[in-house]
Amino acid sequence: KFAIESFAESLLPVRDSLELALKAENVTVESMREGVDATLRLLASVFDKNKLIVIDPAGQKFDPNLHQAISMVPGSAANPPVAANHVVAVLQKGYLINDRVLRPALVTVAQA
Repeated sequence: KFAIESFAESLLPVRDSLELALKAENVTVESMREGVDATLRLLASVFDKNKLIVIDPAGQKFDPNLHQAISMVPGSAANPPVAANHVVAVLQKGYLINDRVLRPALVTVAQA
């Protein structure tokens, strides 16, 4: 019943930070960007603490266990060129939790 209590508790400062951002008045783009960056760092620390690992495979060999290919493009069309069966672009990062895929990374792959 309370298995995720620690994870939920560690997310509370992230929510607090987002709520404070929405209440702020006379905000500049620069200060909003700084606040979002700080909130993202808070979230990253929550992920680290709870062993939620980001899958960001740009340039890596395509792995169907970790990546979901959305499309294929000629490797020579990428800038810089990418070897066949390697990730050209990451459309959405994936995540592992305790070495298990929570969400695969959505990628574009270089064709042979």
